[in-house]
Amino acid sequence: MKISGFSKFALSLILMSSGLAAVYATEPLLTRQEDFSNLINIKNTPAGPVDWDAFVFADKGAWMAYSLPDKENVKYAGAFMGPMVMTGRGWIANALAEPQLKVNGTRYNMVRNVQTTQYLPGKLKQEYNDENLNFTTEFCYVTPRSAAIRSIVKNVGDKPVEIDFDWIGGVHDKKSVSTPVDKGISFLRPTDSVSTAVRFITADKVEANGNDSLRVVEKKGLTLKPGETYESAITETLMLKGENLGQELASLKGFDIDKCFADNEKEWNARIAKLLTGNSKYLSDNKYRKVLVKAMMTLNSNYRTPAGDILTGGSNPSYNGFINGIWSWDSWKIASGNVFFNEDIAKNDIITLFDYQADNGMVPDFIGYNKKRNNWRDTKPPVSAWGAMNVYKKTGDKKFLEEVFPKIYKFHKWWYAERDHDHNGICEYGSTDGTLLAACWESGMDNGVRFDDAVMLKNGENAWSMNQENICLNSFLHMEKSLLAEMADILGKPALAKELRKDMEKIKKFVQTKMWDEETGFFYDTRIGTGEPVKVMGAECWLPLWAGIATEEQARKVKDKMMDPSKFNSTLPLGTLEVSHPRLRPTRGYWRGPVWVDQVYFGIKGLRNYGYDKEADFLTEKFIDNAQGLTTDGPIHENYNPLTGETLNSPNFGWSSACIIKMLHLSLI
Repeated sequence: MKISGFSKFALSLILMSSGLAAVYATEPLLTRQEDFSNLINIKNTPAGPVDWDAFVFADKGAWMAYSLPDKENVKYAGAFMGPMVMTGRGWIANALAEPQLKVNGTRYNMVRNVQTTQYLPGKLKQEYNDENLNFTTEFCYVTPRSAAIRSIVKNVGDKPVEIDFDWIGGVHDKKSVSTPVDKGISFLRPTDSVSTAVRFITADKVEANGNDSLRVVEKKGLTLKPGETYESAITETLMLKGENLGQELASLKGFDIDKCFADNEKEWNARIAKLLTGNSKYLSDNKYRKVLVKAMMTLNSNYRTPAGDILTGGSNPSYNGFINGIWSWDSWKIASGNVFFNEDIAKNDIITLFDYQADNGMVPDFIGYNKKRNNWRDTKPPVSAWGAMNVYKKTGDKKFLEEVFPKIYKFHKWWYAERDHDHNGICEYGSTDGTLLAACWESGMDNGVRFDDAVMLKNGENAWSMNQENICLNSFLHMEKSLLAEMADILGKPALAKELRKDMEKIKKFVQTKMWDEETGFFYDTRIGTGEPVKVMGAECWLPLWAGIATEEQARKVKDKMMDPSKFNSTLPLGTLEVSHPRLRPTRGYWRGPVWVDQVYFGIKGLRNYGYDKEADFLTEKFIDNAQGLTTDGPIHENYNPLTGETLNSPNFGWSSACIIKMLHLSLI
């Protein structure tokens, strides 16, 4: 039946009035690598050899990263900026290989031509056009130490053209030592013995131009008929101190660049499909699908393979300022997000800190590329069982569980041996050196207002506690007992499971009766000895909902505070301190009010545990909509201003990304 113009208009009114318009006009779901272009803006030229503010891309656990050139940058148009070396030693180069094209003797000015630059999941791409020529160049990783650049020149005109195709490039350090390699040049930086090699596989001539630069003739006087193309292939390799450059270059023999890019597309399409599969309602909306893929891209760029004293691969919190090591609870939270698209790196994120577990069970706060910098003054909150169970529930890998269970259980027992001052089964944050500073670090909430008046108590040799029993710590320990008991059941340890569940009840009773304040309707830390509540309303106080400790009535009252605009339901909800508190410092407070995404997740999951799904949905969607840059091309940050939603500290932050993935997937734990 033919529908008239008037009838179509009438039909549209009916659809809108009936609420069916959205269904009638639903856009196709984004599903593939090419669908997710420029979710994060990494178009920036580094300001010099040291520029930690630049946004970059890495893959396969590489210790080198790259960015796209600024559109207005004439010099570097068509090049890929980098590499940046991820050991705290800065940029090796602005660009190792910069393309230089002439068409019929005239310079091809890329920046003046129509251009497209794209950061896609797992790939960088640039394209330039005029009436005669199309120049497309793409970048992806081949191995954790090598990347590939494929450049295609195509005659799009109606007459033959003559092409001169050259490359120039080099490194920042003028003291570098250059050495010829097969079809290329390597540069050894003397300050840290990093070797960077660039190979021009299809070029006619490669030569060094001093110790820090090169010049390459790709093709000279090449005639392309209308429709004809020429394809060039480059590899770039970065090896850290002590790594074998020759062995890596040998592994690239017979390298097929077209297969490399085909494999890249296949691999990333599979990751995207895995990430975006599930029952969550948020997966049916492209707005949230883009946020999920952005989070995946962030996590992926922060992952590092083993190098130096990092014995198992692991994730930096962020490549902006946190690139020289791995923090414990960061790593365990990050694992819970990585497992949605890459099971192997998620398992590594759980294991890597346990490589350095002490004989007494303690896990260091931080491990570094240089183990001399490992931090043993404190540890971090016990969320390793939670991270590991997130991994197990997605993978079903019992062998992994068998490997990590004894390590996690040993760490769990350490808390009661070293951080229970009065031996009542309720623990405190502390330090090995007796300082309150390190004890605050151990909480993960470094300068929280609730610690302002705390003092330190000695438990024993190299073991100190704050004089307050912590609501978040004991919620974490309650959850850990629950998950360790579940693991014990899986691994055939019923007696241990029973013992752990019995101990859970002790924590539950204490939290419900001793750490609850009926007057204010909230949970708090309590002073050792007096039991006096430390009445600071912060994000830690809803952890009993996440851990399943609160009574139904307690949960209702906590929910009311979370939904109160004068407490936590601010422009960006669920900050770390109630917004009416006199010590709120939203722009410079770190843990004195800013919104931290892990605490947002714990709060929202806590609400769902008690059936408050409507409120949880409201807060989830408010957070996604109001966190600056999240639904545009901004990076995911460490924390945000609760009053405005503006970004605050470290961009491209790992655990924020992981918790956003869990939040939008409506995760079970």
